[in-house]
Amino acid sequence: MDEHAPSRRLQIIRAALQRYRTHTVSGTTLRDVAQAAGLPLGNLYYYVRSRDDLVLEVLDECERELQQFLARLAPLTPLKWLSAYFDWLLSDPDQATALGCPFGTLPGELRALGHPAADRAAQIVRQYRDAVSKQTQAAGIPTEVFMAVQGTYTVARILNDPALFKQEIQRIRDAALPGSSRDNAGETRRAGMSTCQNCEEPPLHTEASAM
Repeated sequence: MDEHAPSRRLQIIRAALQRYRTHTVSGTTLRDVAQAAGLPLGNLYYYVRSRDDLVLEVLDECERELQQFLARLAPLTPLKWLSAYFDWLLSDPDQATALGCPFGTLPGELRALGHPAADRAAQIVRQYRDAVSKQTQAAGIPTEVFMAVQGTYTVARILNDPALFKQEIQRIRDAALPGSSRDNAGETRRAGMSTCQNCEEPPLHTEASAM
């Protein structure tokens, strides 16, 4: 058995996730993924049986990213959780605009394609939505934050306008958390979160997206 198989499999999955987020699922072939992962196409089939299987593996990785993201915020009180969440959203408007929501864009595309993995993908969005809604409810603020953020991702990406994304997310933040610091990076660091949206460890916008 190849002792490097687990790391190579993860390499392939992350290459596919990045490719989906930049070129969509429908616009990505297994050859594209193999090239992005630095592997011959024939070697790819040792780890992945089909395009649909690869999509499922990518969704598992997306869910893992989400769970790590939420775990890093878990120690915070609801208000600090939300403040750190907005810090993360604002950490890289260019990436957010280019790739979309790392936990929403790929599921949206799969639903539009009628892909058999669409329901599996929707579970990830529900987990993300429920996590944000739980914190907004606990903080006693409007629960529309999640939908407002998703709408901002969509419009900013369509218009290719990072400044609009930043402006609207800040507006949502100010409405939800009046008086909160606009620069709360300290809370983000104390939560162990990276502000990088395209790094190896989640949370990231690597990916998005195609999420």
